Amino acid sequence: MKDVAEDRLLRVARLLIRLVMGISLLIAAGALLSIPVIFAKQHEFAAELIGNGFEPSAIWWGALLLALVFGCAALAFLFLRQLAAIVQSASQGDPFVPVNAGRLRNMGWLALAIQLVAVPMTRLAVWFDAAPFPPNVHHNENGISVGGLILVLILFVLARVFREGARLREEVEGTI
Repeated sequence: MKDVAEDRLLRVARLLIRLVMGISLLIAAGALLSIPVIFAKQHEFAAELIGNGFEPSAIWWGALLLALVFGCAALAFLFLRQLAAIVQSASQGDPFVPVNAGRLRNMGWLALAIQLVAVPMTRLAVWFDAAPFPPNVHHNENGISVGGLILVLILFVLARVFREGARLREEVEGTI
């Protein structure tokens, strides 16, 4: 197929995707490595929590929050890896292949999983941020992103479009 690797938009997309993949790996590693630190320095953190109006048992909630951050960042990395593969196939001039339909479907499931992880993660983050202070109006306190849910829907629809387009293309190539 036609090589479109020199396409400036695709080059920028590849660069940005790699950058965000790296950031998501750093966030995942930082969150995962922070969990044992919380328990290793449990007394210092408990004193800090008490000083901020929390019960010392909030350490467990903090560890859960970090585990959820890790999960969300890991899911984001996997999502971006699928996107990078689609961009790569577009760079090679042939994005309308069955494997990309599967990648889009996987991205839809990953985006949905991120939305599901974001709900308890956001609730915990709001709780840590707000207590014992009044609620912070800058947070979406329920963790549900309408834009994220629309993204999930778009990805599933695009996966079907790609799958059907690839099928029709194979059908046309088979008749020629």
